[in-house]
Amino acid sequence: MKLEIVDIELIKYSSRRRIRKDLGDLSALKESIQKYGLFYPLIVTPDLELLAGQRRLESIKALGWEKVPVIILNPKGNLQKLEIEVEENIVRKDFTQEEIEEMVRRKQSLLQKNIFKKIWYLIKELIRWIKEKLKSS
Repeated sequence: MKLEIVDIELIKYSSRRRIRKDLGDLSALKESIQKYGLFYPLIVTPDLELLAGQRRLESIKALGWEKVPVIILNPKGNLQKLEIEVEENIVRKDFTQEEIEEMVRRKQSLLQKNIFKKIWYLIKELIRWIKEKLKSS
């Protein structure tokens, strides 16, 4: 396994040979990549045939990227290529309902702290402004 940065235009794939036919709405993925960057490199063969990451590839193309990190694997034949594509899409675990609720709770808590910090900052600025006005009069 080897990590490299390659030109996006060099990565090739045939949509006819891919398992996933419907890429779905890529807007959330594009927004995430735009905001945080690419969390997971694409998976390609040594000759830059895409094995896994078609949605990421299409998203970064739409964002205008010219280069992308890739992990280069050397699968032993078409069966292993297929298995790699399938594995990446199946071997994952969605959040449970409890985990989603915990995430929402934590985010709300962090947002509230941010609001209190902003209010406290505004109060301090107002006090500073009032002191300045009192000094100048």
